[in-house]
Amino acid sequence: MSWIEKLYETYENNLTFVGRRDDDQTMLLPVAHSTQNAQIEVVLDGEGNFRRAMRVEKIDAETLIPVTEDSAARGNGILPHPLCDKLIYVAGDYQELSKKEKGSEYYAAYMRGLKAWNDSEYSHLKVNAIYLYLLKKCLLSDLIDSKILECDDVGNLSDSAKIQNIPQTDSFIRFRVESLVSGSLSATWLDPSLYESFIRFYSSNQGTNDLCYVLGKYCACSDKHPSKIRHTADKAKLISGNDTSGFAFRGRFSDKSQANSISYEVSQKAHCALRWLIQKQGLKRNGLSTIIAWEVHLKKIPSIQSNSEDIFEDVYEEDQTMTKPRTQKEFTLRLNQAILGYKADLDTNAQIIVLAVDAATTGRLAVTYYKELSGSDFLERINNWHESCTWEFTKKTEKGNVTYVGSPAPHRIALAAFGTEQSGWLKANDSLLRVQTERLLHSIIDGQSIPQDIIQAVVHRTSMPQSYEYNNWRDIVSIACALVKKQRNEKYKEDWNMSLNKDSTDRSYLYGRLIAVAERVEFLTFEQNEKRETNAKRLFSSFVQRPYRTWGIIEERLIPYLSKLSSGQQYYYQKIMNEICDSFDENSFADDRKLENIYILGYRHQSSAMIQNGTKENSNEHIDE
Repeated sequence: MSWIEKLYETYENNLTFVGRRDDDQTMLLPVAHSTQNAQIEVVLDGEGNFRRAMRVEKIDAETLIPVTEDSAARGNGILPHPLCDKLIYVAGDYQELSKKEKGSEYYAAYMRGLKAWNDSEYSHLKVNAIYLYLLKKCLLSDLIDSKILECDDVGNLSDSAKIQNIPQTDSFIRFRVESLVSGSLSATWLDPSLYESFIRFYSSNQGTNDLCYVLGKYCACSDKHPSKIRHTADKAKLISGNDTSGFAFRGRFSDKSQANSISYEVSQKAHCALRWLIQKQGLKRNGLSTIIAWEVHLKKIPSIQSNSEDIFEDVYEEDQTMTKPRTQKEFTLRLNQAILGYKADLDTNAQIIVLAVDAATTGRLAVTYYKELSGSDFLERINNWHESCTWEFTKKTEKGNVTYVGSPAPHRIALAAFGTEQSGWLKANDSLLRVQTERLLHSIIDGQSIPQDIIQAVVHRTSMPQSYEYNNWRDIVSIACALVKKQRNEKYKEDWNMSLNKDSTDRSYLYGRLIAVAERVEFLTFEQNEKRETNAKRLFSSFVQRPYRTWGIIEERLIPYLSKLSSGQQYYYQKIMNEICDSFDENSFADDRKLENIYILGYRHQSSAMIQNGTKENSNEHIDE
């Protein structure tokens, strides 16, 4: 129950956010409340008289409404919401003016609940006004007269007309109650006093008490827990025991309350907090919003799903003159500076929670990862991840390409490993991305090695440059280098950086350097705006599989391109190839086995070195890179 307890604690620590929309447009829902998209807004006066109505624009449709345990989880039964609901519930003349049967039963059930609230000591003026109006059974007629709803040829409510692409017969109604008091809130969904009115009323009518496993005391417990956790259409539940004939709890317990017993208040607050955190911290652009990390007092912490440059956001805001780090040393200094900034905001007792949830079916949600860490431990592990998994990346901006040193976000690694190129972008199924990103959580938070299959998949894709647009392939290569660098450091204690290692005699590394030279030589002979593939790129995949044999083909095809270069360029590149070949151990050059992952470091190191030393190409002097 630790995760429920921590979510409940988070809710209690952030009560100031309850019922109000934050700067990022998220809201921590009050207890016994949910959200629903409204299609029609009805405006009444304080005496319960109809004033006007309007259709709600989809952008403004989300409405905070009070709910009961039953109405929040309703299916096909007649289970009305306490205040705002569908037309069939709130319109007393629905059955008379529509073709649907049992309209009066829905209305009667709704009015019984509204009357109980209105007659209680916890009533509210807005509730009274809405109750008095709906007693008149004229809502549907008023909406038709106001041209909000359409009728068919015989005067019945049309089944074909739609509002927000929803049949008008299924319209959800929300209310405003206007008052003569200046500045008073008319919208029921924005009135905190109305929230409190319903919470007090509903709490006074809770059922029998039982032992709450979270609070450790007897209080009103719930066996119907909220859904809509990841998004408004989410039907999956984290806690459910409604299967009395299957395997939900049978075999170990005779009753579902023996499996778990949670108070209504704790369940509501924990689920509201989780929903809120997912909305605030989830990466909506890639469907990864079900993996979150937070501090129980909501102190700012670095995201576990972001690129390293996102961690520097606060540093950039404080000093607008700062640019992205261009060297490993600059990156390390910037990373340490950012981590110290986070540490300064966290006290010694700060607790960080990392939580992941996923659903195997549409109805069941599971906690697939859970970890509690102190603030210092969390920041140390984040720092270690970003410091050890860095490389040089190039980003397209409005001002052109920007090169910087950083570490890739976990979802970018997953895309590089398992994504496919669609319309110029790497894309993958959201569920696949969530699973693979969650696997990387163990590398970030638990300090485990990056899964070998992920590294292998990314490196394999670097050998297929023709399958991707250049920018995507370049990004995959950079990610592969970051992963291989980290892997070699962990496995072999090798200290690799982004500089060319001329002393390495590793066969795969040297072959990677060779194909980089071949690619560069042919590229230099291109006419302006020429975009054809070089022989090195076309034979890249074969080269990785059979390097000795394929290099013979590439070297032969390289001769005419070398002859097109100036004498200084010919000397420069021929000298590099000779030095590389001389670095091979005896017989390793003729070894035609598949190259190991480290070849991609050799390729990228040599490519970068040649670009940086481009001014020396036309010199016949002795060159020492």
